[in-house]
Amino acid sequence: MESSTVARAQAESLVHRGLGCVELFDFAPERFAELETLRASLAAEGRERLSFHVPVIRPDWFPWSGITCFFLCEDAERRALSFRLLDHTLELAARHGAGRAVCHLTYGGTDSRDPAKAEALAIEAMARMAQASRRFGVALDLEFAAYSDGFNDPHRFVERLDPHPDLGVCIDIGHTFLGAQKRGRDYFTDLAALAPRTRSLHLWNTKDDAHNRVHGHVPLHPSQSPEEGWIDVPKSLALVLKRSPGAEIIYEYPIATLSRDILAGYEWIAGLVAPLTSNMGAEP
Repeated sequence: MESSTVARAQAESLVHRGLGCVELFDFAPERFAELETLRASLAAEGRERLSFHVPVIRPDWFPWSGITCFFLCEDAERRALSFRLLDHTLELAARHGAGRAVCHLTYGGTDSRDPAKAEALAIEAMARMAQASRRFGVALDLEFAAYSDGFNDPHRFVERLDPHPDLGVCIDIGHTFLGAQKRGRDYFTDLAALAPRTRSLHLWNTKDDAHNRVHGHVPLHPSQSPEEGWIDVPKSLALVLKRSPGAEIIYEYPIATLSRDILAGYEWIAGLVAPLTSNMGAEP
């Protein structure tokens, strides 16, 4: 099989804290074996809910980096590998009590560039993903990104998701921001299209190209001003949570220690989210 000839990418073993939750991604098997100890330490911080980002572990038969997926690839053998990897993560999620999984749908480098083919593959993938979510009893959110040439419109993404109530949307504000720039669209218009189906939010920051774009997932901090090119995080949260107040909040950047700056970012987001979700469950 082709995967056997690919040099194995190193596992990143990423722990992404969130508001009352934690999301794990691309763990080395030996690190994943320590899951219960890790969960106990995070629960002590008040982060008890667990979710997995596909893949939570990459088996030997999937050596590519964790962000790689082939759902919209025209090669059927590669697509089969990604569906197999999705099932593997969902099975582990069911076994370990993870209430949610997040999965990329698109991956620019290998996705079909033909819009008709890419959309047809997206329709097929979403149907199979919804079936997998039901089969394993794990909620599944699909992460939108606009990097693929063949399938990058958030309105079409949500339209094709509509027949599948089992599936939700994961908005990654960094990818949505950069993708809107790439496609010459308004970031907030893209957010508004995704907001009604959103069940989880990946938060990090970056600057736009006009302000010397900062690469990588930059930790959030209240000093990050939109006037200096940073994503307008308060406006983003207000727009999304007005439509989907129950969305899970995940800080998608790994940290070595809970430094003063990291905690300031956490407190900033918690302070923004609280008034936006305070009326959850109230009569309209």
